[in-house]
Amino acid sequence: MTLSTRNRTFALLSSALLLASCGNLLGGGERADLFRFGVVDPTPVTGMQGALPTRSVSLLRPRFSQEVEGDRMLTTRGERALYLKGVRWVAPVPDLFTQALMRQYAARAPDVRLTGVRNATGASHALQIDIERFEARYALDGGEKAPPTVIIEGDATLFDLSDRRPVEAKRFLVQEPASANTTSGIVAAFDRAVARSTTELTDWSADTARKHSTERALDTSKDRMDRKQEIN
Repeated sequence: MTLSTRNRTFALLSSALLLASCGNLLGGGERADLFRFGVVDPTPVTGMQGALPTRSVSLLRPRFSQEVEGDRMLTTRGERALYLKGVRWVAPVPDLFTQALMRQYAARAPDVRLTGVRNATGASHALQIDIERFEARYALDGGEKAPPTVIIEGDATLFDLSDRRPVEAKRFLVQEPASANTTSGIVAAFDRAVARSTTELTDWSADTARKHSTERALDTSKDRMDRKQEIN
């Protein structure tokens, strides 16, 4: 899978290269402070509170572009990229994103149980998420203290597990400006962007799974009625 069409120059944390106007936030670092995203409380959907699961969706491990699949926080300006100095996520990005999506499902779609691959027994659908961009992007024409914008962009596909065929695919893009060009400002922007993207993915995939399950049940019932009429 090709995760990005842009030609980027990636630098290690120990590199002497610094992005212009980013001050001492970027470049080499020693001890790293740990942060997490996905901590914004999900907003429940009215009328869904207390609903019991009636179907399951298996979440395949989200696939991130190579430069962000670990625990480092990526920043970019044009075709250049650096990791934020002295900062790491508390766990690999795919794991934190999975946890955030699980929380959104529990709050916004309690009638649909989102499971991992190992607990997929009985699941009607599978959800695959591919994320190309998960970064804090600085504008090329931004000022020295101008904060970046967090960008999350990718594709999601819902599969029917009865025949392994795709049911529907969705392209998503979230852009969340940071309030300040500081570590805390950028981390908060990542948190808001993840909340927005996982809310969008939850609502879309859960609703698509519900509709497809209903349509499939109706088709099955119609086929049974047709066969019964043929026998009679």
